[in-house]
Amino acid sequence: MKNQREYKGVILYADGSVYDGNIHDNLPNGKGRKFFPDSSYYIGTFFNGDMHGKGKLISETGPTYEGDWVNGLKDGDGIETMKDETYEGEFKNGQRNGMAKWSRGGNTYKGTVLNGNPEGQGTFEWSTGKIYEGEWKDGKPHGKGKITYKNGDTYEGILVNGERHGNGILSAANGDRFEGDWVHNKREGNIKISGKGKSTIMTVWKDDKIIDVKGEIK
Repeated sequence: MKNQREYKGVILYADGSVYDGNIHDNLPNGKGRKFFPDSSYYIGTFFNGDMHGKGKLISETGPTYEGDWVNGLKDGDGIETMKDETYEGEFKNGQRNGMAKWSRGGNTYKGTVLNGNPEGQGTFEWSTGKIYEGEWKDGKPHGKGKITYKNGDTYEGILVNGERHGNGILSAANGDRFEGDWVHNKREGNIKISGKGKSTIMTVWKDDKIIDVKGEIK
């Protein structure tokens, strides 16, 4: 039958798109190219008219993507790049989802991603040298984690929406150690202070300032 024949040809679409490649049942099937009205174009494999399998979408104004496609959507492993950003990892239903390595503006993230945002476990390194390792939610450090600062200080404990908020330990590069609760990045309440060759004391803080010293802890 005529609509079942396979051949190489060109298909012109009402929206101005143009397909050039293998055709089966009057639809793109197999290897081909498709040019879109916004000047972007796709080179790769098709199935029943959709980008499907391995292919590369090249765009002058948006991201360029090379990798796996399913029914016209990015799905599987791929690399997406634009300007100063590179995302290399897993996609699902057109979204960044799964394990990935992501760099943008000199910052890098390696871990799990959900709907385009860091989620679950991951490590983020800022261009300034600051590093966060731990749990993420909605693109922000959230849960248990560790921050290493450029000056050598570290914070290990609970974070909420990117802030030190909850119980944690701040270990200064000089050996001093502050253990207690943080509220919106500030020490609050009872804080135990210790250090190499120093006595351990219990102090009381408010708004990141000492307001009382309870005494030495034996």
